[in-house]
Amino acid sequence: MNADRYRTLGGRSAGIHRMLASKFIGYAFPIPNEEAFRTEAERIAKEHPTARHHCYGWVLDNTGGRFRASDDGEPNGTAGKPILRQLQALDLTYCAVVVVRYFGGTLLGKPGLIHAYGETARLALAEASIIERVVMERWTLECGYDRFDVVKSDILLNEGIVVECTFTERCSVEFELPIGHLPVLEAKWGLLGIRVAPR
Repeated sequence: MNADRYRTLGGRSAGIHRMLASKFIGYAFPIPNEEAFRTEAERIAKEHPTARHHCYGWVLDNTGGRFRASDDGEPNGTAGKPILRQLQALDLTYCAVVVVRYFGGTLLGKPGLIHAYGETARLALAEASIIERVVMERWTLECGYDRFDVVKSDILLNEGIVVECTFTERCSVEFELPIGHLPVLEAKWGLLGIRVAPR
């Protein structure tokens, strides 16, 4: 992954795979954090209360450095890892795949399970839109009311986002900028007596 950009899913998607009477349903979706993953995984589990297994893989962080996989009762390494490999093969982060399995009565063996879970994840991801996002950094600053419009304009012109503003005796601005964009603005704002701090 590039240091200033990452690839993720633009929305939810699903895929179905059948193998020897077992039915595998894969759900791919973007997540901002682990809590969001747990919420979505619980929702999927409620949709499929009679499914034998709910296996998953997820990836987080701008570089994809945080990840987890679960076999949920399947033999070790036969479900979560094949799912996770599909996410990593596409260089994706901030997203997850959950695969639910309805057991068809025939044991698939380890090679069969590895294929089935990996293929279901692949099918779900094949239906997804993949987007590229810019890595953002969050900062905060204070300025006088006379400087606020200039600050806001500078942030927006540099592909930034104004997250929150508080207006008391002075203006307090929380904002995000694409990584590497701050030094130019710091130089300009420094001349106006505006100091920036990390959030």
